[in-house]
Amino acid sequence: MGDNLRVNGNRLSWGSTSVKIDGELYTGITSVKYADSRERTMGYGMGQHHAPVARTRGKYAVEPVTIKFYAESAARLRSQLAASSPSGSSYGEHEFPIVIQMYEPGTDPITVELLRCCYVKGTVDQEEGPEGAVEEIEFSCMQIKRNGLVLFDDSAGAP
Repeated sequence: MGDNLRVNGNRLSWGSTSVKIDGELYTGITSVKYADSRERTMGYGMGQHHAPVARTRGKYAVEPVTIKFYAESAARLRSQLAASSPSGSSYGEHEFPIVIQMYEPGTDPITVELLRCCYVKGTVDQEEGPEGAVEEIEFSCMQIKRNGLVLFDDSAGAP
């Protein structure tokens, strides 16, 4: 199964993207960055070939997720997360999903789920200029699903 060549119509782009954090839609976002990996190590045995004979199952890891927000959207997010915490004031305690969807008519939707996320770092870089105030927020997430598919071996069940 290959991909479909598109001659006319809109390709998926930033304008095709929506982001929901803990079930709430956020539009004051200027960028989203995420990645996951599965580090697998080669195993070597004896023989003149000295080529690998096996590999490990690997270790799955999700890199820190970073999202750039306009300042007012970042403040709204902190208030939303704090309201869900036991104390009502800590925006770093609540665990939540981030769902990114990309869709254009005539294309299959792409849904990326960043699961079991926590707010871990906020960086503000204010400077003179025509741009609006932006904050970069870093999240720690434990799993990424792309259209329901995962990189790790989930044959015995997912964590």
